[in-house]
Amino acid sequence: MQGWVWNGRKFAAADSVPLTDRGFRYGMSLFESVAVEGGRVEFWSEHLQRLMTGCVERDFAVDEGALRAAEEVFASSERDGFGRVYVTAGDGGPAADANAPRVYLFLEDRERKQDESWTLAFHDDTWHPIFAGLKTANYWVHCDALTSVRRRGFDEALLFNDHAELVSACCANVFLVNGEQILTPSRGSGCRPGVVRDWVIKRRKVEERRIRREDVLQAEEIFLTNSWIGVMPIGTLEGRPLGPVSVASRLMGEWERRRTD
Repeated sequence: MQGWVWNGRKFAAADSVPLTDRGFRYGMSLFESVAVEGGRVEFWSEHLQRLMTGCVERDFAVDEGALRAAEEVFASSERDGFGRVYVTAGDGGPAADANAPRVYLFLEDRERKQDESWTLAFHDDTWHPIFAGLKTANYWVHCDALTSVRRRGFDEALLFNDHAELVSACCANVFLVNGEQILTPSRGSGCRPGVVRDWVIKRRKVEERRIRREDVLQAEEIFLTNSWIGVMPIGTLEGRPLGPVSVASRLMGEWERRRTD
């Protein structure tokens, strides 16, 4: 793994985070995950916009030049893999202003493969989205839910908020298909405005609304999206086989063609 930190002028090599940084101490940081392949950061402008918007929402006085410079660092690393951009609140007390955020990058060697489908389960503990779905470093609950279902033999889990509304999977957004209808949780339920989620919405007629458990159980087809897996069909829900993954299959084909064009 390679890591870098912005020193005010450029990104310099780094392999640690100061213990004084509130991103480490309190989880006060925002991030975007990116796929780096062939010297190119996929959907970089969309990821950049989401990160800058999150910094504005949380009053992080981030150096926009640092964020824009991240693309070149990833592209010039001559390595493919899974990357992240973190903006932390920097040093200070828990209630201090984020006047001097730090910007970190890392790039992890990771093989990118496309499984035919995943298995999905319900996570029964209530999920409380933070800041209306902003991507923050407070990720322990996601990890705990994912660990729980992996121990049961499933690939991913569905999370529901305290109004019993579907939010997302642990590490992905979720879409339901019934006939010609495609549904995905609304932002009001706490889902994250992911780049691939937006890519699907731009290519298909998708209804964003509040989704209940019964809607999930009635779905003919389910698929997940994120910037690493792209589009992932779901083969079974709680062990129950789902129908043909026709919508997901077509989207997977479009996704792969986009990557190779």
